[in-house]
Amino acid sequence: MTPPCEVFAPEAVARAEVAVIIPARNEVERIGPCLDSLANQAGRDSCAIHVCVNNTTDGTADIVRARAQQHGLALVLTELDLPRDGVGRARRLGHLMAMRLSPQAHALLSTDADCVAMPGWLDGMRRALRSHPAVLGRIEGLDDLPAALIEVLRSRGQLEDTYLRLSMEFARLVSDESPDAIGLNTAGGANLGVQRGVYRAVGGFRAQRSGEDRDLINRVIGAGHRPVRAEDAIMRASMRPDGRAPGGMADKIAARLEETGCTLDTALVGVSAMLTRSTICEAQRPALTSVDAARELPILRAHVDALKGLRSLAERRNYLTRVSQQACSDTAARDAATASRRQRPAPEGRLLCQTPDGAHRPARGHSETL
Repeated sequence: MTPPCEVFAPEAVARAEVAVIIPARNEVERIGPCLDSLANQAGRDSCAIHVCVNNTTDGTADIVRARAQQHGLALVLTELDLPRDGVGRARRLGHLMAMRLSPQAHALLSTDADCVAMPGWLDGMRRALRSHPAVLGRIEGLDDLPAALIEVLRSRGQLEDTYLRLSMEFARLVSDESPDAIGLNTAGGANLGVQRGVYRAVGGFRAQRSGEDRDLINRVIGAGHRPVRAEDAIMRASMRPDGRAPGGMADKIAARLEETGCTLDTALVGVSAMLTRSTICEAQRPALTSVDAARELPILRAHVDALKGLRSLAERRNYLTRVSQQACSDTAARDAATASRRQRPAPEGRLLCQTPDGAHRPARGHSETL
């Protein structure tokens, strides 16, 4: 059953080659600039915009209608209350409407209502999707906070940005993928594209409260496809600290502003996990903290420099094997030493018990000597 919707320029919607899907909840202040930026894209005549306004109490839908008429957009507006709100559910519904009402759209592009597309975004994403199954566009921040707060965010995010850049370089150096490969799955629904056939084959977005973007790309990779990055397709996202999706970009911004954000992006792992190419899923591994990253950053940089000095992929992978084996050997030696200390026999004439940290003390009820 297709939810009720309003279709503007229905013939253009039906023949569109590209569909842009936007979930929106209480975005009366931001959906207008978002649609303005899409209206100004080169190649917009072959594009349909699908806006899923969900669980909204403000005038978001009215702004969408007004912009569709003002710009003559090929646009579908779906407005409803979902039984359980969540950006994943809204994004999934928007894609469902796009596939039904824009049957010729081979490229499905996802963004958010608080984003503004930079010139060339549409062409950049469409061009990349002609030859790749999925594309992660570049996401930058809008300057929509006071300058002093923007500077705070940039300075406090410097460690994470550096660790992320080196982690992606490490991943590319030890893989046989092309230079535009994603390296790490840092997908964001604010700027993401998938070929129609691939989207259908992997089951599309799941109805999750958050994380639906990386979940989709994980399944795309799991199906044997290789997503790429399109650094020339830029979408600028709001830097507001009061977002709509729990665990999303706004929560991270709020944590940085309050200096309470001790955990980093879930795509980031410790150096030991990189060396062993650990396959532990995000839900099972401990989150990397800023303290961890500060400690491991020099080690990561040293490994990246060493890998860059090797000419071939085979040499780099041999390096990885040697270093990981040495790390395992060192860990085993430390564990053996720790076990040996904990198993030390008590000196004669003393009754000792072991504390949780492995130390020994006189047993309760006994003096130092008997």
